[in-house]
Amino acid sequence: MPDIWGDCVTIQLADRVEIVWTPAHAARLLSESWPVETGVAYTKALNVCTDAMMGTYPREQARDAFIAAVDEAQIKKLR
Repeated sequence: MPDIWGDCVTIQLADRVEIVWTPAHAARLLSESWPVETGVAYTKALNVCTDAMMGTYPREQARDAFIAAVDEAQIKKLR
């Protein structure tokens, strides 16, 4: 089964819009493009998205953790 989320998460990150469908994409954004590299939600999301990408954590729970990191960093969520 592919690791695609049931619903995407669309965010405004810096000067671009990111449409995130997978834990792998979320983990890459968190590790390479995130405006804040601290915080409880950030740390959890980075860990669980990486785990979900490797198949050791439920992907939909990783989506929830990613959304929590979006909220924590006060990133505009478009969807």
